[in-house]
Amino acid sequence: MKNTNVIPIQKIPSMLENDYQFVDLRDPYEYKKVHLTKFTNIPYEKFNLNQYYFSKKEPLILICYSGAKSKKLADDLCQQGYDAYSIEGGFYSILHQKT
Repeated sequence: MKNTNVIPIQKIPSMLENDYQFVDLRDPYEYKKVHLTKFTNIPYEKFNLNQYYFSKKEPLILICYSGAKSKKLADDLCQQGYDAYSIEGGFYSILHQKT
């Protein structure tokens, strides 16, 4: 069964043209070194729905280093009624993408 809340990295450029909610779950050090525009840094360990507001009406796009933490969090958020997605392979796949 294919999971529908995982987005291939090839779709990132077109997604960035939208006003979605973008969250980078990596640690601040990695985020400061390199990150994608529009992505806000909220480290996975500090992600808390009570502290940050996210609309259930707009897609929430998550990225972490490998895709594992963002996938788990997207699954959890979907169960809570959010339209949440994880970038397949995470930031690692972007850095090692073949051109």
